[in-house]
Amino acid sequence: MSKIRPELFKDYYQILQVHYDASPDVIKAAYRKLCTLYHPDTSNNRNEDQRMLDINEAYRILGNSTSRTEYHKKWLTHFTDRSENVSSISFSERGINSASPKDVLDQFFHAMLTKNWENSYACLTIEDQTRIPLNQFSAWREAVSSCYEMQNYRIQPYRTYNKCRIEDTIYPKVAEFAVIINDMDLQTSKTDQSTSHKYVAFDGNSWKVCLGVRSVKQATLKFKLLAQRRENYDPLTMYKNAVSRNDPLTGLLSEKGFYDDTFKEVERNKRYNNPITFVAIQINCDEPDREIPCLCRCASIIHANVRINDIVGRFGNNQIVCLFIETNEKQAMLAVNKLVNAIRQRQTEQFTLNVAVMEYKKCNTLEDTVFAVRSDASRHENTIKIIKSDF
Repeated sequence: MSKIRPELFKDYYQILQVHYDASPDVIKAAYRKLCTLYHPDTSNNRNEDQRMLDINEAYRILGNSTSRTEYHKKWLTHFTDRSENVSSISFSERGINSASPKDVLDQFFHAMLTKNWENSYACLTIEDQTRIPLNQFSAWREAVSSCYEMQNYRIQPYRTYNKCRIEDTIYPKVAEFAVIINDMDLQTSKTDQSTSHKYVAFDGNSWKVCLGVRSVKQATLKFKLLAQRRENYDPLTMYKNAVSRNDPLTGLLSEKGFYDDTFKEVERNKRYNNPITFVAIQINCDEPDREIPCLCRCASIIHANVRINDIVGRFGNNQIVCLFIETNEKQAMLAVNKLVNAIRQRQTEQFTLNVAVMEYKKCNTLEDTVFAVRSDASRHENTIKIIKSDF
């Protein structure tokens, strides 16, 4: 293919102000928009005549699939020829060795789909690769794939940022994408769809995927343990476990059911960084024989006043633990005040409540967090009195 001198080459994509992989509908819409701006009938500036001729020429080439294919080959050759002189890139200007952020993210997820961990790892930023070695990354993905198998994914552009900080690094450019993923649970064969936001950063030379976590060791261990449990799958056992998920006395989740459900939310927190907060409520009665009735009464009130997505479980004879989804510590405190007021309004017993609130931090395990918030709920300084005179 003959080379074209740069000064003679016309970038029709740039003239129409579209991306090189723009769909025919986008090209047509861009052409119509430019016509309204630069058509001689609507513009008093005679200097726009040449611009309109270029716009018409660009649409004549790009608006036809055959001519666009031929032109695109020349366009790629031109960009290859001048790639050595390109000092920076943007979404509409790329050298041959610099894939677009969407292309890089697509390579990352395609490698995940085909379980090619090395290729996925190669798409990560240097900072991610420094924190997480390849062997840890591969072990993590193997552990996840032993429980869930990706069926397909879809990438949608969301936003772009300049000089954006991710973790401890400031990148010149960052592109944010919404990724819709369909995963199949290998035990139940059910497919669930989830949406996550992924960031692709330009490090000065190329676009790289930001993993967004500092460590994958705990996640790897938990998925390995989950896979071991599933090896002993038995329908009757599974049914019994499902029944044992609920506490028949209070109607809340049992400790097992609470941990099963909160484990999923903790994993979502690690993937999407959505805030979740634990609340422990301890009911203290002066009369031991009134302990269970007070627990059941409070459980009924709490269950009726939390959101449908929140998780509430019974722990022992005097504690109730809640997980508030998409809620930070400050928001959880407001929710707790509403629960306490609801208990005051409807309770006819005299007792005290001990309440503790703790937002989940990724550095702690689920079990440690629940243990800590339950311990805080037993402290004297967290006591709230519920007395008959309030009613």
